[in-house]
Amino acid sequence: MSSYILSGEHISKRYGKNLVLRDVSIHLKQGEIYGLIGKNGSGKTTLLRILSGLIPGYGGKVTIGNIDKRECRIAAVINAPGLFLNMTAFENMKEQTILLGLHDDIDIKHTLKTIGLEEKADILVRDFSLGMVQRLKLGMALLEKPDILILDEPVNGLDPDGIADLRELLHQLNREYGMTILVSSHILSELEHTASCFGILHNGEIIKEISIQEIQQNNSTLESVYLQYTKGGVCRNA
Repeated sequence: MSSYILSGEHISKRYGKNLVLRDVSIHLKQGEIYGLIGKNGSGKTTLLRILSGLIPGYGGKVTIGNIDKRECRIAAVINAPGLFLNMTAFENMKEQTILLGLHDDIDIKHTLKTIGLEEKADILVRDFSLGMVQRLKLGMALLEKPDILILDEPVNGLDPDGIADLRELLHQLNREYGMTILVSSHILSELEHTASCFGILHNGEIIKEISIQEIQQNNSTLESVYLQYTKGGVCRNA
Protein backbone atom coordinates (compact mmCIF):
# COMPACT_ATOMS: atom_id res chain seq x y z
CA MET A 1 0.00 0.00 0.00
CA SER A 2 1.22 3.47 -0.86
CA SER A 3 2.48 5.67 1.97
CA TYR A 4 0.70 8.63 0.36
CA ILE A 5 -2.93 9.55 0.87
CA LEU A 6 -2.94 11.37 -2.47
CA SER A 7 -0.52 11.01 -5.34
CA GLY A 8 -0.40 11.82 -9.01
CA GLU A 9 2.03 10.12 -11.36
CA HIS A 10 3.06 11.44 -14.78
CA ILE A 11 -0.02 13.62 -15.15
CA SER A 12 -0.42 15.46 -18.44
CA LYS A 13 -3.18 17.67 -19.76
CA ARG A 14 -3.60 19.40 -23.08
CA TYR A 15 -6.09 22.05 -24.16
CA GLY A 16 -6.01 21.96 -27.93
CA LYS A 17 -2.39 22.49 -28.93
CA ASN A 18 -1.49 23.92 -25.52
CA LEU A 19 0.24 21.39 -23.27
CA VAL A 20 -0.50 22.73 -19.78
CA LEU A 21 0.84 19.81 -17.74
CA ARG A 22 3.50 17.60 -19.31
CA ASP A 23 4.74 15.14 -16.67
CA VAL A 24 3.56 16.02 -13.19
CA SER A 25 4.15 13.76 -10.21
CA ILE A 26 2.98 14.95 -6.79
CA HIS A 27 2.86 13.17 -3.42
CA LEU A 28 0.90 14.06 -0.27
CA LYS A 29 1.35 12.25 3.02
CA GLN A 30 -1.66 11.85 5.29
CA GLY A 31 -2.09 14.73 7.71
CA GLU A 32 0.24 17.19 6.04
CA ILE A 33 -0.41 20.63 4.59
CA TYR A 34 1.09 20.71 1.10
CA GLY A 35 1.74 24.04 -0.59
CA LEU A 36 1.70 24.13 -4.38
CA ILE A 37 3.59 27.06 -5.87
CA GLY A 38 4.16 28.30 -9.39
CA LYS A 39 3.78 31.44 -11.44
CA ASN A 40 0.44 32.52 -12.87
CA GLY A 41 -0.48 30.31 -15.81
CA SER A 42 1.77 27.47 -14.68
CA GLY A 43 -1.13 25.00 -14.50
CA LYS A 44 -1.76 25.02 -10.73
CA THR A 45 -5.53 25.27 -11.05
CA THR A 46 -5.65 22.60 -13.76
CA LEU A 47 -3.62 20.24 -11.57
CA LEU A 48 -5.83 20.87 -8.54
CA ARG A 49 -8.95 20.24 -10.60
CA ILE A 50 -7.53 16.95 -11.87
CA LEU A 51 -6.60 15.84 -8.35
CA SER A 52 -10.11 16.81 -7.19
CA GLY A 53 -11.72 14.66 -9.86
CA LEU A 54 -13.19 17.67 -11.66
CA ILE A 55 -11.38 17.25 -14.99
CA PRO A 56 -11.55 14.06 -17.09
CA GLY A 57 -9.42 13.21 -20.08
CA TYR A 58 -5.90 13.58 -18.71
CA GLY A 59 -2.84 11.41 -18.98
CA GLY A 60 -1.25 9.67 -16.01
CA LYS A 61 -2.73 8.32 -12.81
CA VAL A 62 -4.22 9.75 -9.61
CA THR A 63 -4.56 7.54 -6.53
CA ILE A 64 -5.30 7.86 -2.85
CA GLY A 65 -3.05 5.31 -1.21
CA ASN A 66 -4.02 2.26 -3.22
CA ILE A 67 -7.66 3.36 -3.36
CA ASP A 68 -9.25 4.88 -6.42
CA LYS A 69 -9.79 8.60 -5.79
CA ARG A 70 -13.52 8.37 -6.42
CA GLU A 71 -13.93 6.39 -3.20
CA CYS A 72 -12.26 9.01 -0.99
CA ARG A 73 -13.84 12.09 0.47
CA ILE A 74 -12.22 15.03 -1.27
CA ALA A 75 -13.63 18.54 -1.07
CA ALA A 76 -12.30 21.41 -3.12
CA VAL A 77 -12.69 25.17 -3.21
CA ILE A 78 -11.57 25.92 -6.77
CA ASN A 79 -13.27 28.74 -8.64
CA ALA A 80 -16.07 28.18 -6.16
CA PRO A 81 -19.54 29.21 -7.32
CA GLY A 82 -20.95 32.42 -5.96
CA LEU A 83 -22.90 32.43 -2.73
CA PHE A 84 -26.48 33.63 -2.40
CA LEU A 85 -25.81 37.19 -1.30
CA ASN A 86 -29.37 37.87 -0.16
CA MET A 87 -29.39 34.81 2.06
CA THR A 88 -27.77 34.36 5.45
CA ALA A 89 -24.72 32.22 6.11
CA PHE A 90 -26.94 29.57 7.68
CA GLU A 91 -29.30 29.57 4.70
CA ASN A 92 -26.40 29.23 2.25
CA MET A 93 -25.11 26.24 4.16
CA LYS A 94 -28.61 24.78 4.35
CA GLU A 95 -28.80 24.90 0.55
CA GLN A 96 -25.49 23.06 0.40
CA THR A 97 -26.69 20.31 2.76
CA ILE A 98 -29.72 19.78 0.52
CA LEU A 99 -27.43 19.38 -2.49
CA LEU A 100 -25.33 16.89 -0.52
CA GLY A 101 -28.38 14.97 0.65
CA LEU A 102 -27.83 15.87 4.31
CA HIS A 103 -30.72 16.64 6.62
CA ASP A 104 -29.19 17.51 9.97
CA ASP A 105 -28.79 21.16 11.00
CA ILE A 106 -26.32 20.04 13.67
CA ASP A 107 -23.68 19.72 10.94
CA ILE A 108 -24.33 23.31 9.88
CA LYS A 109 -24.08 24.69 13.40
CA HIS A 110 -20.92 22.72 14.13
CA THR A 111 -19.31 23.84 10.88
CA LEU A 112 -20.21 27.49 11.44
CA LYS A 113 -18.56 27.26 14.84
CA THR A 114 -15.47 25.62 13.34
CA ILE A 115 -14.99 28.39 10.76
CA GLY A 116 -15.65 31.15 13.29
CA LEU A 117 -18.98 32.30 11.87
CA GLU A 118 -21.28 30.93 14.57
CA GLU A 119 -22.29 34.44 15.66
CA LYS A 120 -22.68 35.56 12.03
CA ALA A 121 -25.06 32.76 11.04
CA ASP A 122 -28.07 35.05 10.59
CA ILE A 123 -26.28 37.87 8.77
CA LEU A 124 -26.82 38.32 5.03
CA VAL A 125 -23.78 37.26 3.04
CA ARG A 126 -23.86 40.57 1.13
CA ASP A 127 -22.75 42.22 4.37
CA PHE A 128 -19.78 39.87 4.85
CA SER A 129 -16.16 40.90 4.47
CA LEU A 130 -14.10 39.03 1.86
CA GLY A 131 -12.43 37.08 4.64
CA MET A 132 -15.79 35.95 5.99
CA VAL A 133 -16.88 34.96 2.47
CA GLN A 134 -13.76 32.84 2.08
CA ARG A 135 -14.40 31.12 5.40
CA LEU A 136 -18.01 30.45 4.43
CA LYS A 137 -16.92 28.87 1.13
CA LEU A 138 -14.48 26.75 3.09
CA GLY A 139 -17.29 25.78 5.46
CA MET A 140 -19.45 24.66 2.56
CA ALA A 141 -16.66 22.28 1.56
CA LEU A 142 -16.27 21.03 5.13
CA LEU A 143 -19.90 19.89 5.17
CA GLU A 144 -18.71 16.99 3.02
CA LYS A 145 -16.46 15.84 5.92
CA PRO A 146 -13.49 15.42 3.60
CA ASP A 147 -10.35 13.43 4.20
CA ILE A 148 -8.55 15.82 1.85
CA LEU A 149 -9.24 19.51 1.37
CA ILE A 150 -8.00 21.22 -1.80
CA LEU A 151 -7.88 25.02 -1.98
CA ASP A 152 -6.90 27.20 -4.92
CA GLU A 153 -5.40 30.59 -3.97
CA PRO A 154 -7.63 31.00 -0.87
CA VAL A 155 -5.91 34.17 0.43
CA ASN A 156 -6.27 36.17 -2.78
CA GLY A 157 -7.65 39.61 -1.99
CA LEU A 158 -7.59 39.16 1.79
CA ASP A 159 -6.16 41.79 4.12
CA PRO A 160 -3.46 40.78 6.67
CA ASP A 161 -6.03 39.96 9.35
CA GLY A 162 -8.02 37.82 6.95
CA ILE A 163 -4.90 35.97 5.84
CA ALA A 164 -3.88 35.28 9.44
CA ASP A 165 -7.40 34.08 10.33
CA LEU A 166 -7.50 31.70 7.37
CA ARG A 167 -4.02 30.36 8.15
CA GLU A 168 -5.05 29.60 11.73
CA LEU A 169 -8.24 27.91 10.51
CA LEU A 170 -6.25 25.62 8.20
CA HIS A 171 -3.87 24.76 11.03
CA GLN A 172 -6.86 24.03 13.26
CA LEU A 173 -8.44 21.68 10.70
CA ASN A 174 -5.12 19.92 10.26
CA ARG A 175 -4.39 19.72 13.98
CA GLU A 176 -7.81 18.76 15.33
CA TYR A 177 -9.15 16.59 12.50
CA GLY A 178 -5.94 15.30 10.93
CA MET A 179 -7.16 16.72 7.64
CA THR A 180 -4.75 16.60 4.71
CA ILE A 181 -4.73 19.95 2.93
CA LEU A 182 -3.43 20.87 -0.51
CA VAL A 183 -3.29 24.63 -1.03
CA SER A 184 -1.94 26.72 -3.88
CA SER A 185 -0.68 30.27 -3.55
CA HIS A 186 1.71 32.73 -5.17
CA ILE A 187 2.25 34.53 -1.84
CA LEU A 188 5.30 32.52 -0.85
CA SER A 189 5.97 34.22 2.47
CA GLU A 190 2.48 33.34 3.69
CA LEU A 191 2.54 29.80 2.35
CA GLU A 192 5.83 29.23 4.16
CA HIS A 193 3.99 29.88 7.45
CA THR A 194 1.08 27.65 6.47
CA ALA A 195 2.37 24.47 4.84
CA SER A 196 4.74 21.72 5.96
CA CYS A 197 5.74 20.55 2.48
CA PHE A 198 5.93 22.27 -0.90
CA GLY A 199 5.89 21.40 -4.57
CA ILE A 200 7.24 23.74 -7.24
CA LEU A 201 5.30 23.58 -10.53
CA HIS A 202 7.36 24.88 -13.44
CA ASN A 203 7.15 24.28 -17.19
CA GLY A 204 4.44 21.71 -16.72
CA GLU A 205 6.27 19.61 -14.12
CA ILE A 206 6.79 19.43 -10.37
CA ILE A 207 10.53 20.12 -10.42
CA LYS A 208 11.02 19.98 -6.64
CA GLU A 209 9.25 18.72 -3.55
CA ILE A 210 10.74 19.94 -0.28
CA SER A 211 9.73 20.07 3.39
CA ILE A 212 9.79 23.12 5.63
CA GLN A 213 12.37 21.29 7.76
CA GLU A 214 14.75 21.02 4.80
CA ILE A 215 14.34 24.71 4.06
CA GLN A 216 14.99 25.71 7.66
CA GLN A 217 17.97 23.37 8.03
CA ASN A 218 19.61 25.16 5.11
CA ASN A 219 18.83 28.58 6.63
CA SER A 220 16.90 29.35 3.48
CA THR A 221 13.41 30.62 2.57
CA LEU A 222 10.71 29.26 0.32
CA GLU A 223 11.24 32.20 -2.03
CA SER A 224 14.96 31.45 -2.31
CA VAL A 225 14.29 27.78 -3.03
CA TYR A 226 11.68 28.67 -5.64
CA LEU A 227 14.02 31.06 -7.43
CA GLN A 228 16.88 28.58 -7.24
CA TYR A 229 14.92 25.85 -9.00
CA THR A 230 13.04 28.01 -11.51
CA LYS A 231 15.83 30.44 -12.43
CA GLY A 232 18.91 28.33 -11.84
CA GLY A 233 18.21 25.53 -14.28
CA VAL A 234 18.40 22.85 -11.60
CA CYS A 235 17.33 19.38 -12.69
CA ARG A 236 14.26 17.79 -11.17
CA ASN A 237 14.80 16.35 -7.69
CA ALA A 238 11.57 15.24 -6.07
